[in-house]
Amino acid sequence: MKAEPTDEDSSEFERRTRVLLLQSADELSGAVRSRLTQARHAALSAPPARAPALALRWLPAGAAIAAMLALLVVYVPLGKGTMENPVTNAGFDDIEMLTDTDSVPLNGDQEVDYDFYEWAAAEAGEGGPAPAVGS
Repeated sequence: MKAEPTDEDSSEFERRTRVLLLQSADELSGAVRSRLTQARHAALSAPPARAPALALRWLPAGAAIAAMLALLVVYVPLGKGTMENPVTNAGFDDIEMLTDTDSVPLNGDQEVDYDFYEWAAAEAGEGGPAPAVGS
């Protein structure tokens, strides 16, 4: 049992409350005191309350369902359905347009001098060093 607190450990409010409770307990009749003592002993000797067997039986199933729901929330994207791959879903016309070499250049430079690039490749292919620009 706990040791009784001393007056030094208590505040004024606690001391007044303790005095009033002890006085009210002393003023009770013997029959009421006896009934209170019997009720206290009955409560202390009663077995601890147990959870219903039905709740214990369904507890593992509930935990498994909660874990499955948590996984679904984490791994299933909302409103997107399956992920689409644009290459596999592209039509043949789209792929042909992307691989067409005669199409308009995408760099915005419409005046490309292809003859210069052919000449530069031919000069580099002869084995001699390419002349420096501006010399």
